[in-house]
Amino acid sequence: MEGKIIGEDDRGMGVRVIDNNGIEHTVAIGFKGEIQGHSQDGYANKAVNRTEEENENVNQTRRFAKNYIYQERGYNTIDHIENPDYIDAVRRALNTLSDRAFEDFFGALHTQLRSHHEDIGRPIDLPADVQRPDAVVYKLDIYLGVDIEASGLTDQARSLADAHGLDYDEGSAMTTAEALDDETLDEWRGFGDHLTDLADDDLKLEISAVSGIHVGFPNERGEHEVEWTDQPLNREPDTRLELLPAEPGSLSEFRQYLDHHLRCQVRDCFVGMGLVPPDPYKVVGFGKFIYARRYDHYDLYPQLHLRDGDHNAVIQ
Repeated sequence: MEGKIIGEDDRGMGVRVIDNNGIEHTVAIGFKGEIQGHSQDGYANKAVNRTEEENENVNQTRRFAKNYIYQERGYNTIDHIENPDYIDAVRRALNTLSDRAFEDFFGALHTQLRSHHEDIGRPIDLPADVQRPDAVVYKLDIYLGVDIEASGLTDQARSLADAHGLDYDEGSAMTTAEALDDETLDEWRGFGDHLTDLADDDLKLEISAVSGIHVGFPNERGEHEVEWTDQPLNREPDTRLELLPAEPGSLSEFRQYLDHHLRCQVRDCFVGMGLVPPDPYKVVGFGKFIYARRYDHYDLYPQLHLRDGDHNAVIQ
C-alpha cells in the first residue's frame, strides 16, 4: 500500500492510494475520519457489483487512507480502539502496573474467565440469551491518562490545579467520573488540556480507568450481540480487550496473555490496512473479534487468529 496527500480544504483531505493489487484510489476523508468520497479505476463502482474480496480491498484502502492522514498530519481520523498507536500505548502502560494495580483493574475479568474452568462465582452473570457459555467474547474498555509524577509534571500540575480552583491531591485519586459533578468535571477536563499544552512530547501514560465487563455472544439470528455495561468516563476508550473464555492462568500469566492479546490487536490493525505488521507484532493468536471473522471469511488473509494462547507463535 502506498499513499500520498493530494489536497486539503476546510472539510477534510484527499489521499491517493495504490492498493496491494496495484489499483489507484482517490479517497476524500473528513478530519474526524468520515469518508466523503472514494473513486478507483480497478473495481466495479457499486459494492453490489464487486466480489466480497474486492469489497475488502476497497475497505482496506479506506482504513489505510485514514491512518495515513493520522500519521502524516495528526488528525484524529481513527477511533482509538482501531489505532495501533493507542493500543500499543495501553499495552506498554499495562506492563508498568504494580501487581496490586493490575489486580484492581483486571482481577474481575480474570475471575470471570476462571469461572468457565473452575467452580467459582462470576463477577457478572451471563445474559439470559446466551445459549453457549463457551462462545461468549468478553470485552473490557481501557482508558489512558498522564502519569504526572513519571512525566516530571508534579509541580506544574499542582500550580495549574490551584489556578483552576481544584484540589490536586483529591483529583489525582479519582478513577471514575461518577464522583464529580458536571461543573467540576469540566474544570478537570480543562486542567488536563492545559497541562498537556504545557508539557513536552515525552509524556508518560498510565492506565487511569477500565469499564465493566461487556459480554458479546451469538444471538438466535447468528449475529454478534453485545450486552454493554456503563462506561466510567465520558470519552472514547483507548483500547478494548476482546477475550474468549480461555483458561487465564495465574494473574502473572494473565498479564502476559494480555500483552500477547494486545500485540495481536496491533497486528490486526496493520493487516486490516493491507500492511505487514512491524516485527514485534508478527504474532499469531486472537486479537480483535471482527478480524477473527475476517480471517475466517476472506481467502486474502492467513488464519492469524488460530493457536491462541501460544505466546511464542509468530508470523513466518
